[in-house]
Amino acid sequence: MGRRFTWALGCPAADDLLPRGLETNSLHEVKGQPSAERGASAADWMAGIGFAARLAVRRIDALAAQQGAHASASTARPWVLWCWPRQLSAELGSPSAAGLASLGLDPSRLIIVETARAGDALNAIEESLRAQSLAVVIGITEEAELTPARRLSLAAGETATPCLLVTHPAAESAAATATRWRVKRLASAAQPFEPRAPGASRFSLALERCRARPESSARPPVFVEWNDETRRFDLAAVVADLPAESRGAGGGAVAAAVRTY
Repeated sequence: MGRRFTWALGCPAADDLLPRGLETNSLHEVKGQPSAERGASAADWMAGIGFAARLAVRRIDALAAQQGAHASASTARPWVLWCWPRQLSAELGSPSAAGLASLGLDPSRLIIVETARAGDALNAIEESLRAQSLAVVIGITEEAELTPARRLSLAAGETATPCLLVTHPAAESAAATATRWRVKRLASAAQPFEPRAPGASRFSLALERCRARPESSARPPVFVEWNDETRRFDLAAVVADLPAESRGAGGGAVAAAVRTY
């Protein structure tokens, strides 16, 4: 048996929640943390979208490692599809080519689909998953009811093309997902060369559902930061610097540290 390549976040504390890494033949839901009881701000949405975009970068890098020296010019630069309804595009703003490139997503290999209606977005995502020519599909929609979510899961399973579905932070969770992540944006790390500029992006990640390891949903959130150079998630420096006994299962000391950002 050859070497087994996995799709993971790159941060051991987060990847420990996943027994086999992120499943490539599955639907993964990403939700921001709502700032209101029944509503969400653009910032809440963007926390989930930003996390999904970084997971897509991790997927592309995992494919590149798997293909290695045998990769052709076309397979070395895989396609990524971004699909959402026009209403959300108007509300949240169009993706920035420069911003995506800084994360590691090549804008020239990104297909952006905007649909007139939300239901059309779910249909377009499903058809895209069946195309067998994409590294990953990022779908952004208000919600996915039971039947559409199951169809997306089946389509992802047929072609082993993962679907990252970002849904409204305050909406009901989708069914048929392999994982569901709850994401909250934290204050960025300090910029070592310019104190007035933002540093590495930081997130609080809670794994609310893990089909392969249900007990992971009971674990406390993990605080991570994105490294633009290594294109992976690391344990947030303020947490990594804590003594081991301060990072117990209860997470109280970690939470206290995060409030000092």
